[in-house]
Amino acid sequence: MHSRRKRKIIIGIVLFLEAIAFITSTLWVFRGRVLNDVKVEKSRTATIFIPGYGGNAVSTDDFINQFNDHGIAKRSLRIYISNDGKVSTMKQYVKKIKKDNPLVQLIFQDNTHPEKQADQMVNVMSYLHDKYNIKSVNFLGHSSGGTIAYEYMVKHPHQKNAPEANKFVSIANDYDPNDKRVKNLPRTLHVLNIAGEIYNVGTDGEEAVNIVKPMGKLVSPYVKSYQFYLYRADPLSAEHSMLHENPSLDKTIAEFLFNKHPKL
Repeated sequence: MHSRRKRKIIIGIVLFLEAIAFITSTLWVFRGRVLNDVKVEKSRTATIFIPGYGGNAVSTDDFINQFNDHGIAKRSLRIYISNDGKVSTMKQYVKKIKKDNPLVQLIFQDNTHPEKQADQMVNVMSYLHDKYNIKSVNFLGHSSGGTIAYEYMVKHPHQKNAPEANKFVSIANDYDPNDKRVKNLPRTLHVLNIAGEIYNVGTDGEEAVNIVKPMGKLVSPYVKSYQFYLYRADPLSAEHSMLHENPSLDKTIAEFLFNKHPKL
């Protein structure tokens, strides 16, 4: 009798989890409709997606799938960076990089050392430039993925045979407010800094809004434009890890990345 009751409890838990997964996926499909009417300009500038601490393909798949499935941009490359910095193509989804807002996903073997990963970006940028003739890029970094993009730009401002940085989306990350190297950022760079806030508690559960927001004071004097966007919602939408799984936020990001003069 005890064993039968235990099996019923286990089955009940499994069914409950499956129901939650179904409801969540259905909700996300419905919410994804906010992207149906997004109008963007198309170019050959590649957007590079950089996951945060311990991140992998799952960390940025939702961005890429949403943009690709709604015709906003094109999933083009998945790039792998080995522990020693060697760069290779895991998967090429298109025959040729075209003027369709190509999307490039980075996967780091060593994904827990942002400073090291930033230095490995030198090889990534040369690889994209030389192998795929990519001349211009946008960076999108979630959490410490933003650190990787930022550190690459301030540490290697004069790299030859590398694409130029056009736009930078930093999601839920903080930066040293006294960093003198900030002057090395490209003067033509457009920056969107995003913070999440669960209801009105001042944080996304990991990063406080008042820690994310000061990026503006740091970078504004040295870049072409800077915008701050606060996304305030329930935990399912605004929690730190859910910020890269959110169609409403995808819309804001798409309009910033793929239009010349976005008004957020």
